[in-house]
Amino acid sequence: MSAISFISNGDKIAGNLFTATKPAGIAFLLIQGWTGHQNIAAAQALANLGFTSMTYDMRGNGDSEGDLARLSRKDFVNDAVIAYDFLKQQISEQTKIGVIGSSFGSYTAILLSQHRPVACLSLRVPANYPDEGFDKPQLAQKYESQDFTEWRNKKLNHSENHTLKALHDFRGKVQIIEAGADEIVPHQVAENYVNAVADKQQLDYVVMKDAPHRLANEQLSSQYVHLLTEWATKGN
Repeated sequence: MSAISFISNGDKIAGNLFTATKPAGIAFLLIQGWTGHQNIAAAQALANLGFTSMTYDMRGNGDSEGDLARLSRKDFVNDAVIAYDFLKQQISEQTKIGVIGSSFGSYTAILLSQHRPVACLSLRVPANYPDEGFDKPQLAQKYESQDFTEWRNKKLNHSENHTLKALHDFRGKVQIIEAGADEIVPHQVAENYVNAVADKQQLDYVVMKDAPHRLANEQLSSQYVHLLTEWATKGN
């Protein structure tokens, strides 16, 4: 593991690069959840299997610069594009990039696939948001309101939401990992994402029974890493 940094809109973003000794044909970019943490354990496990991987702190969080109160979802997607380009410079020209996200990071990962070639997507407890407010400061939006809760519990077709449409248009492998006891992202969000995948043969949908939204202990973290690495080694 080696510390890295890159610049997005004048702010330094801090991260870590996990270089595989014998690199496989795909590398992975890992995107954390909202004000979460870099998943070092997952990135290292992937590197041990031959997949060069990279993590980073979202702007305004961890060791990265930026004013969280001023940043929008559009800004975070742009950061992911720049992170993708940075990782691309660290690997061979022939190596493809897959993207792994958790919660808000899953949302970001899906939208990243519209801007750069993404080989595959792994989405743990994927969050979703209305199209409105995409370019407005994320922290100021009322995501604790009853209206937003009702929106997340609404069955949506892929044509009714930009992120669902982006996933529907994606043609690579998709892993969706739902937490069976998720207290933040309701089941309907995961169901909407599952339904949005056009080719179900490309989909690996798993429910971590009784698991909460966050990987709160070593057992949950290990279970997730196992599911992720098992999926990553299939056909990559």
